[in-house]
Amino acid sequence: MAANNCRTRQPCAVKPPVVTAKEIGVPVGAGTDAHRVASYNPFTALQWFLDGKTVSGIALRGPEETPGRLEALRLYTLGSAWFSRDEDKRGSLAVGKLADLAVLTKDYMTVPVEEIGGIESLLTMVGGKIVYSAQ
Repeated sequence: MAANNCRTRQPCAVKPPVVTAKEIGVPVGAGTDAHRVASYNPFTALQWFLDGKTVSGIALRGPEETPGRLEALRLYTLGSAWFSRDEDKRGSLAVGKLADLAVLTKDYMTVPVEEIGGIESLLTMVGGKIVYSAQ
């Protein structure tokens, strides 16, 4: 049985309804400043997208409203670029777009979900220029 929200007594397993929003055409983006995990770490936010849990382990969303890894990454990158009206410049790697990318410590697509929040950048490029290097 899904946990209940104390204020509304509604099942928490669908909050926020990420998959439903996409299915009905509501634009969805992701970021680090507007959700319950309260961290500026993008990998913490991506882990939240995939496990639906706050940093204290409270499940807010069940599997029926949980996007897959690729879709979560797409929402975080291209989805957010749409909200800032930058989708023609960033959000995906394509000819003519800014080369914003990171080389990571672990493979986001294969690491266990509970380890995604611990991923770190070894190298970060913004606009094709190196802005961070772990070495």
